[in-house]
Amino acid sequence: VASAAYGALVCGTDYCEKNPCIQPPLVCPKNTEHRARHAGKCACCPACVILLGEGATCKIYSKELGETPSAVCKEPLKCIKRVCTKLV
Repeated sequence: VASAAYGALVCGTDYCEKNPCIQPPLVCPKNTEHRARHAGKCACCPACVILLGEGATCKIYSKELGETPSAVCKEPLKCIKRVCTKLV
């Protein structure tokens, strides 16, 4: 709760609209996914993200605090106890 409140104070709900990302377009390599809002402060910039499969080691990040992962669990997997896990 404290990190979410801190993130809301740092980024606000319209931070990206007021501070658009100035970055050239990305061409993502194979085995990655383009995400329009994933990198930079408050996750306003595009990024190429590696998609992790079931059983892969993962980490939970807080975009509001400026943490943006280079790898995330592939949908519908969720990062549970640092492992990409399929919910039953």
